Amino acid sequence: MNWQFTPYAALMLLTLRAHHGLENPGFGNLTSLLLTQPVAPQKDDVLEQLVAKLHEQGFDELLQHRESLGTVVRS
Repeated sequence: MNWQFTPYAALMLLTLRAHHGLENPGFGNLTSLLLTQPVAPQKDDVLEQLVAKLHEQGFDELLQHRESLGTVVRS
C-alpha cells in the first residue's frame, strides 16, 4: 500500500519560526519529504469492500458532509 504523508503542520511551524528569526532545531530538512511528481492512486480491494459495507449500513460521508454544509435539498 502506498501512503503519502505531507508534513504541512511541521512545515508551517518551520516557516513561522523562520519569520520570527528563530532557529528550527530537531526537524531537519522536511521539504525533502514533499513530492515532486503526482502519485497514481493504488487500488485497495479491502478498502473498497469496507466502503461498500459502510454504504450498505447507511453510512454516506458525502451526504453527511453536504448536510453539515446545509447544501442538501430534500424533496
